[in-house]
Amino acid sequence: MIVKALALLPGAMVAQGAWAEDVQFNDAFLPEDSRSLDLTQYEKGNPVLPGEYRADMAINGKLVTRQDIRINAAEDGSDPVVCFNPSMLELLGVDMHKLSPEAMASLESGAPCLDIGQLIDSATASFSPSTQLLDISIPQIALRRDARGYVSPELWDRGVTAGTLSYTFNGNHNRTDFGNYDSAYLGLNAGLNLGDWRLRHNGSMSWQKETGQDYQTLNTYAQRDVTSLRSQLTVGESNTSGEIFDTLAYRGVQLGTDDRMLPESQRGYAPVIRGIARTGARVAVRQAGNLLYETTVAPGAFVIDDLYSTGYGGDLDVTVYEADGSEQRFIVPYAAAAQLLRPGTSRYSLTAGETRNNFTSNQARLVQGTYQLGLSNIFTGYTGAQGSDDYRSLLGGLAFSTPIGAVSIDVTQAQTQFKSGQDSGQSVRMSYSKNIISTGSNFAVAATRFSTEKYLDFSNATLLLDAERNGIDTSFYARPRSRLSLTANQSLGPWGQVAFSGFSQDYWNQPGRDVQYQFSYNKQVGRVSYGVSANRSRVGLGEMDNSLLFTMSMPLEFGSSTNQPQLSTRLLRDTNSQYSEQATLSGTAGEDRQYSYSLTGGHEGATGSNSTSVNGQYTGSKALVGATVSRGEGYDSLSLNASGSVVAHPNGVTFTPYRGETLAVVTAEGAEGAKVVGFPGLKLDGRGNAVVPYLRPYELNEVAIDPLGTSLNIELNETSQQVAPRAGAVVALKYGTRNGQALLLNVTLGDGSPLPFGASVMDDRGVSVGVVAQGGQLYARVKEDARRLLINWGNQAGQQCALPLPPGTNDGKQLRQVDAVCAVVQSDNRVASVNSAQEKR
Repeated sequence: MIVKALALLPGAMVAQGAWAEDVQFNDAFLPEDSRSLDLTQYEKGNPVLPGEYRADMAINGKLVTRQDIRINAAEDGSDPVVCFNPSMLELLGVDMHKLSPEAMASLESGAPCLDIGQLIDSATASFSPSTQLLDISIPQIALRRDARGYVSPELWDRGVTAGTLSYTFNGNHNRTDFGNYDSAYLGLNAGLNLGDWRLRHNGSMSWQKETGQDYQTLNTYAQRDVTSLRSQLTVGESNTSGEIFDTLAYRGVQLGTDDRMLPESQRGYAPVIRGIARTGARVAVRQAGNLLYETTVAPGAFVIDDLYSTGYGGDLDVTVYEADGSEQRFIVPYAAAAQLLRPGTSRYSLTAGETRNNFTSNQARLVQGTYQLGLSNIFTGYTGAQGSDDYRSLLGGLAFSTPIGAVSIDVTQAQTQFKSGQDSGQSVRMSYSKNIISTGSNFAVAATRFSTEKYLDFSNATLLLDAERNGIDTSFYARPRSRLSLTANQSLGPWGQVAFSGFSQDYWNQPGRDVQYQFSYNKQVGRVSYGVSANRSRVGLGEMDNSLLFTMSMPLEFGSSTNQPQLSTRLLRDTNSQYSEQATLSGTAGEDRQYSYSLTGGHEGATGSNSTSVNGQYTGSKALVGATVSRGEGYDSLSLNASGSVVAHPNGVTFTPYRGETLAVVTAEGAEGAKVVGFPGLKLDGRGNAVVPYLRPYELNEVAIDPLGTSLNIELNETSQQVAPRAGAVVALKYGTRNGQALLLNVTLGDGSPLPFGASVMDDRGVSVGVVAQGGQLYARVKEDARRLLINWGNQAGQQCALPLPPGTNDGKQLRQVDAVCAVVQSDNRVASVNSAQEKR
């Protein structure tokens, strides 16, 4: 508990490793009626009482996190001790292997309160109650050299035993001139967390009035972390990752790297920067003029290997600012491809089981392995193998990062054993990407060449093998010959942006070519944005389908700035030269944008018909619900939808409108109605619980609640916490609360004079509840059964008084303000009253 009298001394702090000089206070600076206050407790620079505090923690001047800390009284009567434990040291980045044997013995003893100065030589910790900052100084040699964003596995929270059920429902009723059609869909994602294991089931049920219901299982599996391998172990029905080979649905077991276990600055690809500083220098890394990273280095060679990945990349401009004022500048090429990894990092996956293919009557056994290794800033090597009863394939490839772009090339050799003989062949795949930030250009090309007609990938091979077993002629199945895809984006500055995407594929045993490409142009003028896009597509020898689309949108000038409605229009010209028009008015409403709506009117040129629809959604504290009503010529339609999640956890069952894989259950007893920051509509329920979705696994996440909306009789001891959950975990975050009647008292003594400023206040249990402010005003939170307050402003006779609390209770909605008179008591009587109250406790 923080003593409110510390407001008198905003610079006071408790320090470890340093003794405060004795000071003597000049009471001339205090109000005249407060000059008799006893300030001897502050003369040793030790005004912080033992207890628990919520503090920002800074290590060597850098803010790290916000945590609960404990301060204990020292046994020898010296400065109080800030308590440390192994998890706090891990969070601060202490290299536990560099601690002395004596320090490790102290940590392993399980002692609840350890002095950091006794664990690490020259380390200090000082707490300032005015800023709620715990400033920690630790010699650099005792700290780990961690990448930015590193969170020790010791802090990864596996969560609590919990069951989850996420759902998406929509039901439709359509009435047409030809009859009525009803349908419904329910998507389910169920989970159960037991210890380190996460059990998951994903499925969907569809229902139609004519055909009845059908339930389809998408996957069912058990999964857990393998921390030592930075991997996930999956057992059951799931899917391969698709990084080297195409994604396959399987039933079996898989062990594979999970890059999320790496610090954010180590994920994906970014080059390692190496250089030499002549002096103690500052190094700045920029991309397109934007400062990405800055650090200081000692004289000599330096390495920067924890840059955050920035998508397709863009060359890096490195500047070394020497201490003597001189500068060095050099360029580091940066172009990324999906297969590129940072130097020295690797990625692997091993899968064994059988396929889950809905298009075959017999499933094939599957063994697959992939491996990637970052060889240098320029090269990443990768390989993979697939095997089944009648199929084998082996892949090898290399990815390059060059000044002209990122390139990956791989070759696959495959053979399939049919009854009629063996088919074998090769495929060559190449991809290229380049992001030129200075010109706003972004290109990506992927080309695959199947060198022989008899090359088959795993999916096509299993399809043809199954057809052969069923006596079906496989010569009619299309065998790809080459495939090409291209995407390009070009910024035109103030003139807008253009984009192009295209795809083309031909076959060995079929004439014609599949073609699809799109061109678009978008621009914004003031608050109005518009765009034009053209699409062309053809399958085989069929006719070319053409369409042209024009869109425009603008905000309307009414309503609040956060809830301004948006007007958008669309004009479409189809391949038959028929036009369709559509206009939509959409927006949000409510303080937290809990309501959303849209009104649409359209005209179909091909049929000459008009249509209208109205849509609305509401994000409540327990679910998201919505409805759509549509009407056109010859039909009426009504659709209802709902989505959300239900979580069963040790503190009860909680509903939430959001769905997510990694969750936090927030519990603040009695704080019903408090809002969860960052999630519209999400509030603590009647039990003080709420489910927070979308936590980032293996990273520190801050979860905050806003007490606005709670009863005034509830006070939160803390409003935010940080947690680093494991993937799929349901972590429990408990926020302390204090329950009591909130009173604002205007207190005078019997002669009408106000109470002295700074006088301390205790309830009849002997618990401190605050101090007296200017003008005798007192804010206090007291228990419902409290009968009086005891106020003290000195140790002399007549410097204490007893304040009977007024009858009645606070409804929790408005602060109760009362005028009261405090009756002066003698010192001995006051002490006896306090001792009696403490004995009752």
